[in-house]
Amino acid sequence: MESTDALTAIFTRRSIRRFSPRPIDGHTQEILLRAAFAAPASENAQTRRFIVIAQRDRLDQLPALHPSAGPAREAPLAILLCCDTSASPQTVFWPQDCAAAAENLMLAARALGIGSLWCGIHPVEAREQAFMKAFGLPGMVRPAGLVLLGYPLQDFFEENRYDPHLVRSDTWTRAYETEY
Repeated sequence: MESTDALTAIFTRRSIRRFSPRPIDGHTQEILLRAAFAAPASENAQTRRFIVIAQRDRLDQLPALHPSAGPAREAPLAILLCCDTSASPQTVFWPQDCAAAAENLMLAARALGIGSLWCGIHPVEAREQAFMKAFGLPGMVRPAGLVLLGYPLQDFFEENRYDPHLVRSDTWTRAYETEY
């Protein structure tokens, strides 16, 4: 099993839209889920829930539910990230908690040589309703996002997006300056 160091995974994670049909085995799926569960949660609220989507017919229906999910037709796996709003303690920060879990999931995927594509669902009400209906989510479970996963048919590469002009120092009016 391939493994990449954390900074390489961060700097080379890309949105992958072309996947090999090669399946992602159960052990690797568990590693990805463990990474998602390891993400921070505001107020330690453990409200995140996950649906692992591996059946081809279910994956093929995703593009009808989300405009960016076309690559699901090739992906061997997807994970739907949700929040159980009836869980206690509850937090208004559940969208951020789910986003942190999604990022952990995608970075773990990259470290293992697996590509990912994030498809946001919340706060677009029509998307939420479509996913709730398609996956039989009870009313208290809200879908936050979908991550498509698979072995990539395109290369990972680093793209430097750092822009020091978008960083301020101590206050908004003071430009950030590095000391090296």
